[in-house]
Amino acid sequence: MSGVLCDLGVAARAVVDNKILLVKEAKGSYQNLWSLPKGSVDRGESPESAVLRELVEETGAEGQIIGLAAVRSTLYKENPAVFLCYDVKIDSQTDIFDTSEITDVKWAGLSELKSLEWVSDTMHNLAIDGLSGSRMSIQSSKPLSKTNMAYHVYSVNKQSEHVTR
Repeated sequence: MSGVLCDLGVAARAVVDNKILLVKEAKGSYQNLWSLPKGSVDRGESPESAVLRELVEETGAEGQIIGLAAVRSTLYKENPAVFLCYDVKIDSQTDIFDTSEITDVKWAGLSELKSLEWVSDTMHNLAIDGLSGSRMSIQSSKPLSKTNMAYHVYSVNKQSEHVTR
């Protein structure tokens, strides 16, 4: 069985004191539009590492993954395109970020989100969901494996009676 190339992107959804962390794109087709901190997964990099790297590059914030918040899948140029949004807890933040990619970083409340111009409806909806009461994300569990290979398993059905050990 052969594999298929996949466009894999990630975003960080960080909420502190009922405000969500947003970035304004500096260039390209999304110039001057707002988004969650986001980017592509590089070769040899896990999605979890990529989302934390993008968070630092685009906002100057360091954090920890709380869980997987959403998955968007589609086709792009006839190849699968998958986008993973992670809920992230911010540990520290500086004012240093990549100004070649991002022109502004801000914390926005729910009432501000409607007035912003967004890179996509998906980003706008993820931001609204993040600020609309109870956020739910799927936490990574330790895989049932005896190997030392590091990987994450996200499952909403951890206690299924059909899983055997």
